Amino acid sequence: MDKKIDTYIHKIVNQLNCDEEEKRELIDEMRDHLHLLKNEYLDEGLTEEKATQKALESFGEQKELTKGLQDSLFPYYKVFKIGTWILFVLYSFVVLFKLLFERIIVRIFDSIHGMDWNRYIIPPENSEGIIEFLKFNTNIIPFKNTIKYIIGSDHFNLDIIINNTLGNILIFLPLGIFLPLLFKKYSRVSKIIVTSIVISFSIETIQLVLKIGQFDIDDVILNMIGSIFGFWLLRILKNVIILPKRGYFRRSTN
Repeated sequence: MDKKIDTYIHKIVNQLNCDEEEKRELIDEMRDHLHLLKNEYLDEGLTEEKATQKALESFGEQKELTKGLQDSLFPYYKVFKIGTWILFVLYSFVVLFKLLFERIIVRIFDSIHGMDWNRYIIPPENSEGIIEFLKFNTNIIPFKNTIKYIIGSDHFNLDIIINNTLGNILIFLPLGIFLPLLFKKYSRVSKIIVTSIVISFSIETIQLVLKIGQFDIDDVILNMIGSIFGFWLLRILKNVIILPKRGYFRRSTN
């Protein structure tokens, strides 16, 4: 195996916005073409090193090949990228507004209008200690509250049940779509899981600290599940609709 050829190929393919399977297919196709070229130069009597160099030179400049391959994979990639970034910023703003900023605004207005009661937390009776506060406003037992909503559905309004179960899944579903589209490092579901947990855990903690919500581990788990659904939904769309699977290099070089 020629390391110089492999290094050349990987510098091109690693810059492409596509999944790992597509990259492997491209690497195989490019390697086949380059070795054919190299063998032609070897047949002409060139040395191993010179044949490799001539094959790379005739194959093309790396930046141009990367651009051509990206256009072949996705002709409207730049427009799509900009549009995706705009949607991601809007999505992030909506999530942060609904989960943090809106609650802060509500608390400010409640205070202005003389309302001492905090609608977002349960104040402990006859105690202002932090331990009692956490006891009433923190759940660290997985699915404790989710099961309570499902089993005791007759004790809660339907909108409360939906918001605290299905709503917590759906609100993070777009995150599992946006991250792989915008950042190459999120090509694995494990990274989506870690990032969604960190984000959700941070939001839950901020809500608790600012007293604009309770900390519920169920929310973190359901948010994570939503991001996983989003990730696999994107995978399905890529496989079935968006990206055809073979012959990229052949199309781009014909």
